[in-house]
Amino acid sequence: MALLRAAAVVATALLCVLCASPASARWYGSNLRGAPNATYGCESAIVSAPLGGFVLAPTNQTSCTYRHGGYLFQQRPTFLAPRSGRITRIKVKSGPSPAKLRLTVLTGSSRVDTFTGRDLPGTYTCCTARFVGKPFRPRANRVTTKKVKVRVYDVRSKRLRLRIHSTDGLALTAVGPGTLPLSIGPVLGGFDTGTPLLTGYWPYTRKGDPRVEGYSVTGIDLLFQWEFKRL
Repeated sequence: MALLRAAAVVATALLCVLCASPASARWYGSNLRGAPNATYGCESAIVSAPLGGFVLAPTNQTSCTYRHGGYLFQQRPTFLAPRSGRITRIKVKSGPSPAKLRLTVLTGSSRVDTFTGRDLPGTYTCCTARFVGKPFRPRANRVTTKKVKVRVYDVRSKRLRLRIHSTDGLALTAVGPGTLPLSIGPVLGGFDTGTPLLTGYWPYTRKGDPRVEGYSVTGIDLLFQWEFKRL
């Protein structure tokens, strides 16, 4: 039940991002206010326990991909590109032993209401990797700013019926040993306003690889920002 509710919140959060994209925003993603307190890497993940609560469980993987799912019931864009453009810089807030990371562009799509031009609720599917950047290691106990040059796209088909809205989203892939840039809050699985949402994939999402089996949990913030500029 918790996972079903989380999935519903994911869809709602993504649709809010699609319909709310302030033109004045420069940096998107996490607000970076949380402390990077994760003591694990891709070899582990926080998941629902069989008898309730959450546990840190082994994944038996050495790589993973994480994407931000937004802040519940808020309209801050965190994952999806607001329109076609370029990603020019990224920021990552890391702990003492950060793992190597790779900027990843994921592409998802939703159906569009022919009459209103809006995305139909519950039709968003995610994600297929379109780009995976070169690995870099963030600086320990700091916010690392890195220049990048990556195109992202927000495209609506011109068909009159069964129109599709395809949108790129920004994620991080971790490879090898080291801790993840995650801020784990005191309450996991909650649904209060402003609670961060996280989705992970194991192993990492390779280019051209469609992944829909991501695991989502509320209460964990991916400490990752990206700077967007219009074409």
